[in-house]
Amino acid sequence: MSDMQPGTGPRRRVVVGVDGTPNSLAALRRAADQAGQRDARLEIVYVIPAGANGAAEASGYEMLNMAVRHVSPRGLDRPADRLVARGKAAETLVQLSAGAELLVIGARIHSGYGNLLGGDVVSYCLSHARGTVDICADQRAHAAQPAAQAAGRSGACPPRSQGVK
Repeated sequence: MSDMQPGTGPRRRVVVGVDGTPNSLAALRRAADQAGQRDARLEIVYVIPAGANGAAEASGYEMLNMAVRHVSPRGLDRPADRLVARGKAAETLVQLSAGAELLVIGARIHSGYGNLLGGDVVSYCLSHARGTVDICADQRAHAAQPAAQAAGRSGACPPRSQGVK
C-alpha cells in the first residue's frame, strides 16, 4: 500500500502497539488523541509470533476490536486500520512505524529486565525507531485517572509522556 493519496501528498500516520494490557490501552488513547491533533490516520497493531495459526490471528483482531471499544465506546473519531502482524513485537512495530510521525507503546515503570521503562520492546523501539516514540507507562496507578479526566485528558498517560527522538 502506498503512503501517497492523489493530490494530498504523503499520508500522515500514527502507529500504536496494543496487546490488551492497561498500558497498551493508555497508549491507544494517546495515539487516538495524537492522530486527531495531527489529522493523521491511526494504525492499531497487535503482533503475534511468526508461527502462530489462523486462530491466533482471529483472536488478535477480536482483541483489537475490544480494545477500541474499551477506549472509545462510541467509536473512534477518525479512520483507523487494525492489523495483526506476525513476527517479533519490537522489530515488527519498528518496521511498521517507518515513515510514521509517531509510534506509541505501553510500558511498565519497572521490569524484570532492569529497564526503568519496561522490557525489551521499549528499549528496542527507543533504539531503532526512526521517528518519535511515545511511551505510556504504569497504568496501575489508577488513582490519577479521575484527575486526568477532570483535566480534560483522555487517559492516564501524562499530557507529554516520554517522547523520544
